[in-house]
Amino acid sequence: MNFISVMAVTEEIAREQAATKTGYAADTIGRVALVIDQSNSSRQKAFIFETTNDITKHPLYAKGRLSDVFDLTMQAVNDGPVLLFGPEVTAGG
Repeated sequence: MNFISVMAVTEEIAREQAATKTGYAADTIGRVALVIDQSNSSRQKAFIFETTNDITKHPLYAKGRLSDVFDLTMQAVNDGPVLLFGPEVTAGG
């Protein structure tokens, strides 16, 4: 399985960003496999989507696996390549 990880406040925003940032069709961004709360002040969570796209061919892919980025202990997720996008810079307070 291939994964796309996007930091966002909501799943809806994360899903939209996953499609926009990767250039993949929205219908190829699959179900949310995992949500990781980073416990920081940005209130953004890592939404990890399954995808049928071969992300290893994406120009931004950096040869990373999900287990390289997140602790998968006690998670019902198989490891696989991940295309990772960091948090959005937001204004607020």
